[in-house]
Amino acid sequence: MKGIGIHRYGDERELTVVDMPDRDVGANEVRISLRASGVNPIDWKLREGYLKDALSFTPPLTLGWDGAGVVVETGEYVNKWQPGDEVYFRPELTEYGTYAEEIIVEEALLQHIPAELSFAEAASLPLVGLTSIEALMNIAQAQKGDSVLILGGSGGVGTVAIQIAKAIGATVTATSSDKNRAFTSARGADHVIAYDQDEVIEGEFDVLFDAVGGEPYKKAISHVKNGGVAVSIAGGVSQDEETIKIEQQKLIQVNEMFMQPDQEKMKQLNDFVTAHQVSPVLSHTYPMSVEGARDAHQDSATNRTKGKIVLVRDENTPVQ
Repeated sequence: MKGIGIHRYGDERELTVVDMPDRDVGANEVRISLRASGVNPIDWKLREGYLKDALSFTPPLTLGWDGAGVVVETGEYVNKWQPGDEVYFRPELTEYGTYAEEIIVEEALLQHIPAELSFAEAASLPLVGLTSIEALMNIAQAQKGDSVLILGGSGGVGTVAIQIAKAIGATVTATSSDKNRAFTSARGADHVIAYDQDEVIEGEFDVLFDAVGGEPYKKAISHVKNGGVAVSIAGGVSQDEETIKIEQQKLIQVNEMFMQPDQEKMKQLNDFVTAHQVSPVLSHTYPMSVEGARDAHQDSATNRTKGKIVLVRDENTPVQ
């Protein structure tokens, strides 16, 4: 069984074909033939070594944090799933990710792919969807009528976060480039701030959801209401004195997060999708090959994508 991963940290040239162990399926596990894998910024950041202190793996490491495919084998105690079922999922954190021909996943982490979605569309959703649900619904506990500011509204996380915030009943303001203004509005944002047109954030918000980090977070934090909530997935929570002072003076609940696999949140995401409240947004698809993964990582690292990047493969196409 083959995957795409790294033997050491470095640029995209370190991506290569790696051998994955062909172990037996556990009693509560399912073997899946992968048809698509989401590509997330964490993939290239992990490849570069930026996260080696927080996420330590023994090489070789096969990348990929969300996937979609077809069940080919089930464990002894698995009753819900049968060979041929089409599923999507966020797997456990191991050395064996979804840039691969096959993967073994705990049955509880799977959901049926809604009939209207392709494998690529389904694979684009788990990590960004679970992240948005955790940030907005669990940490921030956003409610109907709340005002939500989303930094990075046109990216993979932002496009889904906007839709979930709107499904909750929030009023959403999102940042994007001027070029992506109409695209971001079409995802459901009530107001769009074009950061490259010298447009500034106005007013105050109950919730700040940061998918960008750095200076945009520093500029946005003063616009969170007293006692409001700020959640960052981009390392945006600053340690500079001015930002900390604002956070403390306004009693802002500041949170950084990384989304773990979660059975209940995966079900919530699937419910949003089947209710047509969340739709996938694909930026580009690339073949699930070393060359395709390298191109996808370069694309992702520009931070200029609209929606999600996905690797795709046909049933009988080997990873190479």
